[in-house]
Amino acid sequence: MLNYQETKLVKDTLPALRQHGEHISTVFYKTMLRDHPELQNYFNTVNMHTGKQPRALTQLILAFASNIVNISELTPKLERVAQKHASLSIQPDQYEIVGKYLLRAFSAVLGPSMTPDVKLAWTKAYWVMARMLTGREAHIYREFESWKSWRKFMIYTKKKETFEGNIVSFTLKPVDGKPLPTFMPGQYVTVRITVPGMKYAQLRQYSLSDAPSPDHYRITVKRDQGSNWDYAGSREDGLMSSAASSASDSSIGSVQPCRPGVVSNSLIDDFHEGDTIELTHPSGAFYLNPKMDNSMPLVLISAGVCVAPLLSMLNTVVEKRINRPVSWIQASRHDAPFQAHVENIAKRHPNMRTKFFKSRLSDSDVLSYTSTFENDFLSLTSEDLYLSNSSAEYYICGPEKFMMQASNHLHKHGVKPERVQFEIFSVGSFEMNLD
Repeated sequence: MLNYQETKLVKDTLPALRQHGEHISTVFYKTMLRDHPELQNYFNTVNMHTGKQPRALTQLILAFASNIVNISELTPKLERVAQKHASLSIQPDQYEIVGKYLLRAFSAVLGPSMTPDVKLAWTKAYWVMARMLTGREAHIYREFESWKSWRKFMIYTKKKETFEGNIVSFTLKPVDGKPLPTFMPGQYVTVRITVPGMKYAQLRQYSLSDAPSPDHYRITVKRDQGSNWDYAGSREDGLMSSAASSASDSSIGSVQPCRPGVVSNSLIDDFHEGDTIELTHPSGAFYLNPKMDNSMPLVLISAGVCVAPLLSMLNTVVEKRINRPVSWIQASRHDAPFQAHVENIAKRHPNMRTKFFKSRLSDSDVLSYTSTFENDFLSLTSEDLYLSNSSAEYYICGPEKFMMQASNHLHKHGVKPERVQFEIFSVGSFEMNLD
């Protein structure tokens, strides 16, 4: 552990980190991937070009330095990172590589400010964080039992979920025919495919969109048209991560450019029933625990294809006959995926209410949209949101602006933050302000 003086040295670097943090992260990835090109298999090519991955690491470093005297505050964030690393099969020896190049980047960018004492303090701080993560990841791997790496799956069915065909579900069955482990509804899997013309394997995480089954999993994927925000069920997090996003002209090291939605679009366009892809064990910190004896209202709020993890929750509640009121609130720009399925469930369950509405907040160009959440949600009543019930639980999944507005709306009406859960696809200012 760090002593008082070392802790102070780490905290004293915060102004420089805020000023140079993204530059540090860029130098770190550039030099590490130059010397260890095999690690390219763990990273999203697009996010390296857009700078999203360096920004994600910068946010993690800033959060850690800011909470160095109260590391317990970081537990929810580090849990998300550990789950992500486990989904990518990150191993403890890779932390040695990361630590070496991260501290080298600190020295290269901070120059004389990176004194021997500061370097020692940050070395200790890094290994405090690394040991927290590797310890948690080891526990997750034990829970995975025999399935700790990649497993081949055959695409059993491929189904369009909207009239436009821009959202597609894939039912996946294990090639080895062995029973699949259960998972918590809301979790995701990592998909690995080979894309023609790309040197390295391409990995993305996609939410499971159905209740657990011993013989198949299902993921739901949205075509990426090259927009500002991709929410195809994929994520970015931590020291090593993978997620879908749009491309730009910036670059890091030798990472090759690629078109937007390289994995999502390839799955939709190039993979068919009978083809095989690879998956890792389901992971994720955003989930509904169906084993908990809970009769309190459950409010599921989604936008666009981010309906996927919430549909897994809903289907699980129905299959397990969990007796709790459910309010389903779904926004979409055009067709609402799975609307007929959800409405059929509601017809059979009198304690379920549904609300479908059109909203550009569910679309991927929301960064240029200035409307308010309240204008889109005028049709929602207090009963729809169970605002009078102090025990209701809320699960929200959608583009960042959608989740921010939904969170603000609920908090303004007296819902405590601990009752609201989010599926967070990236490390950014929104995440840092949630806890």
